[in-house]
Formats: sequence, structure tokens, C-alpha cells
Amino acid sequence: MKRANPNPQGQRNVLVVVLIALAITIVIVEPFPEGAVLVVLTPTHGIDVGDLPALALLLVAGWLAF
Repeated sequence: MKRANPNPQGQRNVLVVVLIALAITIVIVEPFPEGAVLVVLTPTHGIDVGDLPALALLLVAGWLAF
């Protein structure tokens, strides 16, 4: 017999928080090579190709949040 999930919204919220934390960690640690700069924010900072995995995680987290 299959048990019904008592709190699917709570589990979804936990997943959203984990995805956001993982994305922030990826941006801070920078495990991927930087590559080409896609968006220049200041003369010394910007969004490069290495930040794309973090952006993808943030998009998925945003989609799950709504």
C-alpha cells in the first residue's frame, strides 16, 4: 500500500532552499572555468560562462517556488 505524501509543499520548499544554497556555493567556489564574459556588470565583475550552472539552478528554484 502506497502512503500519501503528507506535506509536498514543505518538501518543495526545502528543495528550493537547497538549490539556492547550491547555486550560491557554485558562484563563490567557482569550480568551473570562467571562460567568456557574457554580461559585464562593472569593469572588474560580470557573469561568465562558468556561472551558467548556478544560473540554471536559480531558474529551477524559481520555477519550483511558484
